[in-house]
Order: sequence, then C-alpha cells, then structure tokens
Amino acid sequence: MTRAQRGLFDYLRDEEERPFLIEAMNGTLDDEKRLAYAARLDPRDPERAEWLRLEVALHGRATNDAAIHARYGELSRLLSYDLLRLLRRDMVLNCGDARAERPRIRFSFVCSARWETLAPTEDPTVRFCGHCQERVYFCEKGRVAAAHARAGDCIAVRRDLRDKDVNLDTRTMLGRPDPLGNWARDLFPDDE
Repeated sequence: MTRAQRGLFDYLRDEEERPFLIEAMNGTLDDEKRLAYAARLDPRDPERAEWLRLEVALHGRATNDAAIHARYGELSRLLSYDLLRLLRRDMVLNCGDARAERPRIRFSFVCSARWETLAPTEDPTVRFCGHCQERVYFCEKGRVAAAHARAGDCIAVRRDLRDKDVNLDTRTMLGRPDPLGNWARDLFPDDE
C-alpha cells in the first residue's frame, strides 16, 4: 500500500519539524541544521532523512555515481512539490539549452537541472551538465552571477542570494535571466 503524500502545511503542524521548516523559509537552514533535521526524522521518516543527507552531500561534493543520483531522484519523487521546493537550495540559471535563443542575458528559459545532480569538475564551484554539455558556475554574489550571465555561462545561485546591490528574489526564477524582469533590473541596472 502506498503512503499518502503529505504537504508542507502538514509538516508545519508538527512542533518538532516547524523550527527547521521556518529556518528553510528564512534561508537559514544550513548544512548542520539540515543534518540535525535528518536525525530528528530518522525514526519516523527515514526516506526524508536520507533525502536531506543526500542533498547536503551532493550540494557539497559532486559525484558521477549514477546510483547516488538515481536514489536522490527516487527519494525526491516521494516528497511533496512544496516541501521539495522549500528544501532545495540551488538553481541552475542561464542554461545552455537555450543556445538557440538570441544571445542576451535572460531567465526566461526554464532549466530542469539541479546543482546537486551535475557532474564534478576540478573546481568545486564549477560543475558540468551532461545534457546541454555546458559548465555551470556556482555564484555566491550577484556581481559574480552578472559577470557569468553576461558571458553567456550557465550559473547556479542560492535561492536566498542577496547582495548589497541586488534584491534577488529567485523563488520563481529558473533558467536564463530576463532583462525585463525584476531580477534582471536589480542585477543588471546598467542594461535598462
């Protein structure tokens, strides 16, 4: 018998889980707290605990191990969309799959790739997407993201990326930057 999938609001009702989920909403659920959350989940939801541990491991250390990627994908399908969206951290932007589009900085192309599942390279801040055959650059700062995006590179940014010059709301952004959108206006003010 298949277990019914619970949604984010179901988990928020749980007093043990609520503090972790609120930290995720605030963008402060770091690796240490994610692992503590996983430890709390172990007795009652070992699959969610395993997903959290895999997400932490893949976020920090890329791997080409197909079995690990398959398990991560399998466990991801067990989580509700809203919980998965809240707990995932990084997005791939400026995706190489949009090469056919007019060359410009954009976030209009939606990329389905996740930083956690990209292949490792010699540089821990760069991973390789086998689908579009592009290097993807992890950007901690808005200025770095802008430089890579202007160069036409694929980029990955934290969901909560904030730079002193940028009010970056990435909750709805995946793919290539769109200079007409709020994100691009904040990140690339000189392009208006």
